[in-house]
Amino acid sequence: MSQFHSKGARTIVGVIGGIASGKSLVTQLLQKRGATVVNADSVAHEVLDDPKVIDEICAVFGGDVLRTHTVGNGVPPQIDRKKIAALVFGETEIHQGRRESLEAIVQPRIRERLQFLIQDWKAKNTCGILALDIPLLFERKWDQVCDEIWFVDTPRAHRETYAAARGWTAEQLKAREAAQLGIEEKKSRSTCLIINNGSLDDLERQVDAAFHRARFGKRAANGEGRGDVAGRA
Repeated sequence: MSQFHSKGARTIVGVIGGIASGKSLVTQLLQKRGATVVNADSVAHEVLDDPKVIDEICAVFGGDVLRTHTVGNGVPPQIDRKKIAALVFGETEIHQGRRESLEAIVQPRIRERLQFLIQDWKAKNTCGILALDIPLLFERKWDQVCDEIWFVDTPRAHRETYAAARGWTAEQLKAREAAQLGIEEKKSRSTCLIINNGSLDDLERQVDAAFHRARFGKRAANGEGRGDVAGRA
């Protein structure tokens, strides 16, 4: 067991931010410090691989949303997430209607799985940190299960660079952002700000400080209750 799991509070932290802001990196750093991470995108991928879900999506959007190499080659069919994204992300009423149709299929299943993972963690842990990486945290009301909400604040130019590394254009980034709550509102409703505009070492120092404050409360501020963990990245 990690030395971070000594004594302290049981805390659920929601990690949010703009698209391509580095939320997953922050949750990885939390995991490195002993936190448990629940990633909604990973859960969504599991749901999209469910044969029943694939059948329902194809019934609504047609077989063109399947990955080409899985059609007629004896390979289990898979949803092409880029094709689906192109259909549902945008600012028009058509995009919104498609998005609502997709969400009606996948969201109940994603919610059920996330609820299970959160309750399972609670049942097995009397202390520690559970980090929720859920892009639509406020929109889906997951903030209601959180003790703290950390906003990863990253300059737009940086986010565009990170998005480009994923193969997204600036227009695609804008379309995805249009489907979410505004960045300033997310920031105003958060309890902790993580500034991601410098080095990895700087980000680690911020995550380390926020982790220990959430984990050990006021003791972290003056170095108490941290043992030989104090000062480590």
